[in-house]
Amino acid sequence: MRHPNTFKIYDASAGSGKTYTLVKDYLILLLSSPRTDSYKNILAITFTNKAVAEMKSRIIQGLHALAETKPSAGDQNFLTDISESSGISTGEIQKRSRDILKHIIHNYAAFEVSTIDGFTHRVLRTFAKDLGLPLNFEVELRTDDVLNEAVDRLISKAGKDKAITGVLVNFVLSKTDEDKSWDIARDLFAIARLLTQETNRAFLDLLKNKSLKDFQVLRKEVQKQQKDLEESIKEHADNFFELLKENGVDTDCFSGGYCPKFFLKLQKGDFNVGFSAGWQLNLAEKALYPSKIAADKKAVLDRLQQQIVDYYSEAKRRITTLQFLEAIEKNLVPLSLLSAIQDQIEEIKKENSMVLISEFNATIGKAVKDQPAPFIYERLGDRYRHYFIDEFQDTSQLQWENLIPLVDNTLSIEHPQGEHGSLTLVGDAKQSIYRWRGGKAEQFMQLCQKKHPFSIEEPQLVVLPNNFRSAKTIVDFNNDFFRFAADCFLNETHRNLFLNSGQGAVSKKEGYVNISFIEAENASEEMEAYPVRVLEIIEAQKAKGCSLFNICILTRTRKESMAVANFLSENGIPVISAESLLVSRSPKVTFINAVLQYCIDAADKGLKFEILDYLLNHELDVENEFRFLHDHLQPEGQQFFEELRAFGFEFSLETATSVSIYEAVEYIIRSFRMEATSDAYLQFYLDFVYENSNSEGAGIYGFLEQWDRKKEELSIVVPQGENAVQIMTIHKAKGLEFPVVIYPFVNGQVSDTSRENFWINLPEALSANVEVAYLRAAEKMKDWEGEAPQLYHELTCNSQLDALNVLYVAMTRPEQQLFVISKMDLDKKGNENTNRFSGLLISYLRSIGRWNGGYEYHFGNPDEIPEEESSSTNSLQQEKFYSSATQKNVSIITRSGLMWNSRQKEAIEKGQLIHDLFAQINTRDDVNPVLENAINEGLFASEEKDNLQKSIFEVIDHPELKIYYSEGAKNLNERDMISEEGLLLRPDRLNFSGNTVSIIDYKTGAENPKHREQIQAYADVLGGMNFSIERKLLVYINENITVRIV
Repeated sequence: MRHPNTFKIYDASAGSGKTYTLVKDYLILLLSSPRTDSYKNILAITFTNKAVAEMKSRIIQGLHALAETKPSAGDQNFLTDISESSGISTGEIQKRSRDILKHIIHNYAAFEVSTIDGFTHRVLRTFAKDLGLPLNFEVELRTDDVLNEAVDRLISKAGKDKAITGVLVNFVLSKTDEDKSWDIARDLFAIARLLTQETNRAFLDLLKNKSLKDFQVLRKEVQKQQKDLEESIKEHADNFFELLKENGVDTDCFSGGYCPKFFLKLQKGDFNVGFSAGWQLNLAEKALYPSKIAADKKAVLDRLQQQIVDYYSEAKRRITTLQFLEAIEKNLVPLSLLSAIQDQIEEIKKENSMVLISEFNATIGKAVKDQPAPFIYERLGDRYRHYFIDEFQDTSQLQWENLIPLVDNTLSIEHPQGEHGSLTLVGDAKQSIYRWRGGKAEQFMQLCQKKHPFSIEEPQLVVLPNNFRSAKTIVDFNNDFFRFAADCFLNETHRNLFLNSGQGAVSKKEGYVNISFIEAENASEEMEAYPVRVLEIIEAQKAKGCSLFNICILTRTRKESMAVANFLSENGIPVISAESLLVSRSPKVTFINAVLQYCIDAADKGLKFEILDYLLNHELDVENEFRFLHDHLQPEGQQFFEELRAFGFEFSLETATSVSIYEAVEYIIRSFRMEATSDAYLQFYLDFVYENSNSEGAGIYGFLEQWDRKKEELSIVVPQGENAVQIMTIHKAKGLEFPVVIYPFVNGQVSDTSRENFWINLPEALSANVEVAYLRAAEKMKDWEGEAPQLYHELTCNSQLDALNVLYVAMTRPEQQLFVISKMDLDKKGNENTNRFSGLLISYLRSIGRWNGGYEYHFGNPDEIPEEESSSTNSLQQEKFYSSATQKNVSIITRSGLMWNSRQKEAIEKGQLIHDLFAQINTRDDVNPVLENAINEGLFASEEKDNLQKSIFEVIDHPELKIYYSEGAKNLNERDMISEEGLLLRPDRLNFSGNTVSIIDYKTGAENPKHREQIQAYADVLGGMNFSIERKLLVYINENITVRIV
């Protein structure tokens, strides 16, 4: 019943039922197999965790619907569809569905639907040893944090590394010469981000082994050629005027004087000129002079015209070459430091046993390259025979290249029981909006043209023709508008993509589209005008009976989202947005952090004001707030909180700083009566505190550092159906749908390359060692020689496609009503700007005869009330926040249950315990009390006391060590020191005698050269404090005690 090896591609426009189709194909594959566990041989890959959850849910729901003995009408239609498509009887489908569903439930871990990052992560785990990765590596998602630390470490080398110091100093000086900030960290961070972006890998490989000297040589050559060119351009301008003089031509003989003015600027050393003026474009065709000049002058200029054209062309060539050199030099210094930054990143990764998530694909790529698929994937069990890849247009080029060997292997062989492999891709090039992350619409477009990398026949292309999501007016409007917009594309393939994108409408609802324009003179006025229009639309929808949870506002940027959210909130419209859900937006969380900060910085009056301000706004009712603040801002330290006792707040700084960070936060919550009501923000915050309470540096200071790094990522989760307007970015809304969509700020550029950069090959005459440079895109590059014009053209084409794709994604989210808000952006003659979306909308309205200069245009039925979607949820709301007082805490034995009963853990557990015990022992008399206290705390079982006591006494009574544990010996245990480099060091024991010090460090296990390096580092720091080092002793505590004098 199975078909031969199949490769199927679904070209699925927005709302075309791709998830239904994908789930249907998946289920047919399951049902067509004689095995109930065939799902174990299927790998479904999609883009986000949310999409993974949805696909898994839809597959299980589909099986459940097919397994019903008495299906509903909808389930019966689905069953019939599956039966007709698969050729399997409905009764057999029901039986097999029940068996498969039961098997999946009992083996859910083998039910493989994953993000591509999740799949790649699993491959990396499998091959960690082969790939030279730490076996227990941590995945670092916050790549920017690592880059910032790497840049900081590099800058800290200034003054220590001569070569790097010279480069950094020159960079600072060059920035100050250009009147820019001397702070180079931002520039270095921007260039460091290239190291984490897939699209730059091939070019970075060309620079991998280039030294600072290579770049210095290149920079000197660039500067030399710049200087020579500047002189040659001025000389060339002199020669132009000499030509005119020799032929008796005055500068006023030229029309408008444009040509001589151009050369006059060059003669004065002003090379900031353009090449698109009318006189320049027509220099060879039109007369150089006005009609009123004398005939003899005309004759001379006619005779000289070709020479003048040649002079101009040569000037243009030299100027554009100069521009090219200037563009190269701008990024040379930060580019030269890329290898040094990469070295710092590698150090950070090694120190923390981490792998950056941005490296996943490149690491796999190196292993896959030129290797047979069975080798790289064999430890996954070579189990997958069928692949489903959803949202293929968002799959990066490197991700696809990594999957090709695996997929090709399964398509080109016959599997057991005569089964054949298959690949199903689903995508839409019009919804490719992740080019900056490596996604390429062109990759999917090529596959749709049946250009593929596999050794099988061409794929089956299926275009899903209908839109099941949006009402008819919306579908028709989008069909018509995007066909019109296609004419703006410079690239013919991109143009055809939208010309052929029309869909049929399935919905019987009429629907409504509203296009409106606001008036604004500048960006500041736009930020005020767009939210006002959004509020008008929402109020009108409310008046018609539309619930707020059916409305979604889409924006391009976070700034736009916040402007709308703040304005709506001020006007009584509840909103749910990424910003409103941030845990850091909670006043209670802000207050708790202020109290924690005060615990370590009690001199900060600003913190006291934050604490008092919260209490005034949320807890206290005082007659004179100014007097209250004046009186309570004066006390310092604990006295500040003592003054608040009169209001029923019992809080002790000593208590808060003597317990764990989690206990400290709960103590603050109880002390300031926050536990009376449930608070989602507070609960999510406590979860974060708990997650970080066991990490390194988990005290108050360390926690607050973690909070500052991660607070922008922490959001609460709200149940669906909250009666509030949703606000989200278009990227977040991709794949979602809403009854009513409002899309403001629709006036971006159709093509915007102002923030783009690209790589370009350098001519050999410029550099023998450095092959490529990284340039900031600029329109003037169209006039350059070499490959720059073509590269800029490609960048412009990609920019157009990306901009139209974002617009397409936004305008295809609504089910029933679409509101697009743009800006009335016309010049003095009333013409629209065709490189703006406002101009595109106005041009479209003109083309269909609807434009009348007004501010609002209607399509469809504005009076149709959006159909209400169910807002019911099964969420359970906690009415109270629960927090137990510290006297009710339960002490849990953490080590005694593990100690000595596992050889694999014995060394680690014992070594840590020995350190903990010796940290409390000063003399022989301390041993028994310390051991008894440790037993009471559950650090080890009482039957192990004798063994530990014996080991400790062997150390204390050792001939080389006895003096250091005698009565009267001055010592410090486990005290922190900071090296000149800022590293935190903590020797186990320091014994002092006057100005001399002996260092003791306890070790378990085998001797290691690093132990000597470590104790020497302690000695170096103490020496820097003017102590004389008497002895350095390494004490190895194993079955026998060994003392090494370093």
